[in-house]
Amino acid sequence: MKLGEAIEQILVESGLSISGFSRKVGYSRQYIYELLKSKETGFNRKIQLDTLKKICDATGYSLEKLLADIDYIPKPKLDIAPNTIVVVNKGGEKVYYSLNEHDAALIDQLAKTLSRDRSRE
Repeated sequence: MKLGEAIEQILVESGLSISGFSRKVGYSRQYIYELLKSKETGFNRKIQLDTLKKICDATGYSLEKLLADIDYIPKPKLDIAPNTIVVVNKGGEKVYYSLNEHDAALIDQLAKTLSRDRSRE
């Protein structure tokens, strides 16, 4: 995932506008727009670790998860059973749901359909 995509995910999960987000993390709107723009240009902007930490501290987002999202550190291996869905709430709480084979196949099909629909946009 590119940095801009990760920042957008944090922005969406925080429920803040770009102005509110920039005020909360202590950076200008222009700087936040530049970070977000990197997802469209494919350019992965360099950013200081303390800046990422400040963004995470202000929004409650996990710094470890953000660093894994942007491939700075390896993603942690999940120790969960097959056909288990993990839902992460806004507060970072994880809820695990075990699915039967039929339900897992339906969700897999739904994810593929949504992915195809997004690529057409």
